[in-house]
Amino acid sequence: MTVALAILATVLAQVPTDTAHGDGRAVYEQYCASCHGVDLRGGTKAPTLLGVGAAAADFYVTTGRMPAAVPWLEVGHRGQQPYLTPEQQDAVVRYVAAAAPGPPIPVVITNGDALRGRTLFEQNCMHCHGVDASGGAIGRGDWAPALDRATVTQVAEAIRIGPGQMPRFGARQIDATSLDDIATYLTERRDRTDFTGFPVRAGGTVSEGLYGWLAAGSLAFFAFAFWSGDERENDES
Repeated sequence: MTVALAILATVLAQVPTDTAHGDGRAVYEQYCASCHGVDLRGGTKAPTLLGVGAAAADFYVTTGRMPAAVPWLEVGHRGQQPYLTPEQQDAVVRYVAAAAPGPPIPVVITNGDALRGRTLFEQNCMHCHGVDASGGAIGRGDWAPALDRATVTQVAEAIRIGPGQMPRFGARQIDATSLDDIATYLTERRDRTDFTGFPVRAGGTVSEGLYGWLAAGSLAFFAFAFWSGDERENDES
């Protein structure tokens, strides 16, 4: 019993009791502890938050994915407003980040190389989010959200933490300069209607295949029509 109490006391001592911008512990206990546990260690209902860092905490609360509208059910951001106020978001992010070391919120600038950012986006993001960043289904009920409402910070956070089915890209795959370039590209294409790719590419491989079959079918139809007309002329002559 004494050993168990000592371990519990050690765990609770590692959990911060307050933040510089509000009572993060109170916000956490009200909206997060029922699933992630009062000690942030998670359980059968939700994963641990120890070590996720400010990047993950900020991404999930600012996009509205967390706190979950339905307990234990994460809902990806599809334009809904975050449930927590900005002050509550800041407080709970600082509280979670202070519990254990983890990735910080990326600092992103949007004065990079937009053309290079477009190439990087096509290489790493387009297959799920589409060349026009409008998102789409990626199978098994999962989806890649549209990026038109995501901030560049949220995009950078997603690249670093890999939410859901998205892979996690470390600095070796996409370094800080590349993050800036991708952010610059997304910002410019959001602000400029002429900064887009060929529309057929926006639908991904499924729509590209469909268009390919339609094009092949059309060519076959016209070839058959031409051949039939030629044969009819020969018969009449």
